[in-house]
Amino acid sequence: MCSTKYMVTGGTVAVRRPAWNDGPVARSDSPVDHYVHRGDVLASCATAIARTPSGPAYRKCGRTGSIWRVVHGGQIPATCLRRL
Repeated sequence: MCSTKYMVTGGTVAVRRPAWNDGPVARSDSPVDHYVHRGDVLASCATAIARTPSGPAYRKCGRTGSIWRVVHGGQIPATCLRRL
């Protein structure tokens, strides 16, 4: 069981599940599993790093980044979370 908690700072954020042909890390166009909303508290103890040759992997919640937090149901951009 994971004890590290994060609060969602974005408005409505998609939790994405990597497609069968994407590999282990989600992308901005990966299928949506469900949505979380600002103020929701999520548990996450693992990260997935999206490496791209041209720079950051995504631009979400007003910032660019390459780190996805693994949460229940999929992955969420780390720029949309704040550690509690």
